[in-house]
Amino acid sequence: MTAREGNSYWEQACHFFRSTGFAESSGSYFIHNKNSETVKIGVMCQNSVSVSDEHISYTENGQSVTVALQPEGSIFKRIEKVLKKDAPSFFVVSPDIYRRSVDERIPQILLVQPVIEFTFSPDRVDGEVSYARDLAGEQQGDVMLRTSLERPLPVQPDDPGELRPFSELVADWVPDEDDESFSKRLAEAITILRDHPDGKMTLTRAYERRLTAVRSPFELYELHARANGEYALSHFLCIRENVFSLGTTPENVLEISGRTLSVDVVAATCKSSDSDGYVARELYENPKQVKEHKSSLNNRQNRFMPFCEDGSIRVVQDMQVKRLRNVCHLHSVFTGELLPQVTIFDLMGNIFPLLGARPRELLAVADPDTTPHRYYGGVVGHLHHESGGCFLNIRNALLDGDMIHAKVGVGVLAESDAHSELVETRDKLSGLLEAIHLWKRPVPHEAGSGNREEPV
Repeated sequence: MTAREGNSYWEQACHFFRSTGFAESSGSYFIHNKNSETVKIGVMCQNSVSVSDEHISYTENGQSVTVALQPEGSIFKRIEKVLKKDAPSFFVVSPDIYRRSVDERIPQILLVQPVIEFTFSPDRVDGEVSYARDLAGEQQGDVMLRTSLERPLPVQPDDPGELRPFSELVADWVPDEDDESFSKRLAEAITILRDHPDGKMTLTRAYERRLTAVRSPFELYELHARANGEYALSHFLCIRENVFSLGTTPENVLEISGRTLSVDVVAATCKSSDSDGYVARELYENPKQVKEHKSSLNNRQNRFMPFCEDGSIRVVQDMQVKRLRNVCHLHSVFTGELLPQVTIFDLMGNIFPLLGARPRELLAVADPDTTPHRYYGGVVGHLHHESGGCFLNIRNALLDGDMIHAKVGVGVLAESDAHSELVETRDKLSGLLEAIHLWKRPVPHEAGSGNREEPV
């Protein structure tokens, strides 16, 4: 520990990333896994793989090759074959790889491998070089860490205070459909599900707005993550110049450590409250909420059972409350022991669609496929050697030049109420919109001078 031991490893990592000058360089990433209490920061992309428009592109040290995707075989297994085995990887995958609506300006799959990766954790508050391509990279990384430690930490912003009304937060945003249209879709889905007592549909709605702010995109990530409570993972990625992905998600889709698989199940939602009694009534004492959670738990176990040793799957956390700033969820965790030779890429080829419908024939009702999901409802994650994980990419935003895109979804059962589900979309989206509301405000000169750091 140093004299900065009163600051969290996440705050130290944010300070370091800002000071490097790489936050807005293509392929740079910042990923905070609260489940494992680690921040990984990758800079100077040495290798990348992207998939778009039925083509896969490999770029290594500035040299690119693009080939057509073959119809047979898994996209993910193809990607696995071209990775540098000793280097860490950050990846983001859009669910649009299986949909008609695609934003052609962004890759549907992007995986990057850095020249240098840094790790911050409670035991390594000041960070360490956890990967370097060569000795020169390791030495450069050490210099970057020492230089960052010599710089004073900026004063952190005050607590954002009381939640703002949704009507204030959503001003200037343009939805892809109005409340009346979305409520009608919710009601129709609920009616259809009455013929499927064990069924579920996830319905989504999209928002976008023009940006006029000149503040750093990484500052938006910080505002979003700092106040968002018990999220499982947050991320920031520079896809290319002026295009960024960021978000805070409450759950993993899967994590692997050695041969052990761990899966979060976060389902059932109520508005956040300091009252334990209110949360208990809304989650534990509501049959609809309990049914939704148990149904999701059973579905996830069945999804991964073919990849695990017989009898190894077991629930290790049963329906605890996960508290975020705007909402609370029921949260369970199960584990299993993977079969020999199964990798994270085998598992990723089996998980889409993550936000779909049960039974599958209802997917066309749940998802009319009229607007791109972009990265919403896909996965974001990190892997190195035999450890890694991918996380459901929700509560996220895509910044593309002067446009920002966001999306939100709700899981609907036969017992659902259309108006309550509409309100739930507002509660879920409020955390991200609140961060954007704060971010787009002008910054006082004194605060700005503390946040703007010269690169090392």
